[in-house]
Amino acid sequence: MIKFVEHILKNFLESPRFQNFITFIIILNSILIGLETYPEMMKEYEPIIDTFDMVILVCFTIEIALKIFIFRRKFFTNGWDVFDFFVIGISILPAAGSFSIFRALRIIRTLRLLKSLPKLRLIIESLLHSLPSIGWIVVLLTIVYYIYAVVGYNLFAPLYPEYFGSLHKAFFTLFQIMTLESWSSAIARPIMDGVPYSAVYFVTFILIATYTTLNVFIAIVVNTMNQLALKGMHEEEEQMKQFMAAQHKVLNQKLDKLQKEVTSLKENQ
Repeated sequence: MIKFVEHILKNFLESPRFQNFITFIIILNSILIGLETYPEMMKEYEPIIDTFDMVILVCFTIEIALKIFIFRRKFFTNGWDVFDFFVIGISILPAAGSFSIFRALRIIRTLRLLKSLPKLRLIIESLLHSLPSIGWIVVLLTIVYYIYAVVGYNLFAPLYPEYFGSLHKAFFTLFQIMTLESWSSAIARPIMDGVPYSAVYFVTFILIATYTTLNVFIAIVVNTMNQLALKGMHEEEEQMKQFMAAQHKVLNQKLDKLQKEVTSLKENQ
């Protein structure tokens, strides 16, 4: 009996209608939290907004409780389910006194959209799977930063100590240059007036640190995304093969049974 109930509940929780309902209340909850930033809106509609917020929290809590009931220990082996559990757990904590910060953290519920929307989930999973490779990009970028910071200190520190007067100042200057935020008017051109050949320094750094590194980063993420998409397609194809094999087996069993019944009828005649 329990297995039957678990099967029914599992099909219900994984049904497209229920998933669409969860996505809808996540979006609704995010809108309501945004409305709380308007004092005039809260003054007039605070009881209604609080009621909706409580109902949405109850829906989320019931969903998590049902999943724990169905999957038990397996629930905590799924990263997305653990993330949902953490988000809802924060929402349940009291929002008064020393815990008032948790009321602001309710907006974290919006992150559940990352799980509900497959395309967003694919992007996040791609970023997570790309972290080892991205880590090596960070190492490469740190080496480039260090080399250019030391060179910049030796070239420009006497004339421009505010930009290259120490290693940490040079690092911050290079970071500003890499972001392309006022790098030309605020940093490069004033220094080029005093050190004409410094243009080579700035152009080569931007080409290496900004354009090359950024393109490598994008390439890694896109490649990982393609790999995950292909993996998902292969998994769906394998599931379809297993389903077809199971249906074929059931059909053969029914045909064998029918054939035996026909043979039995012929023998009785």
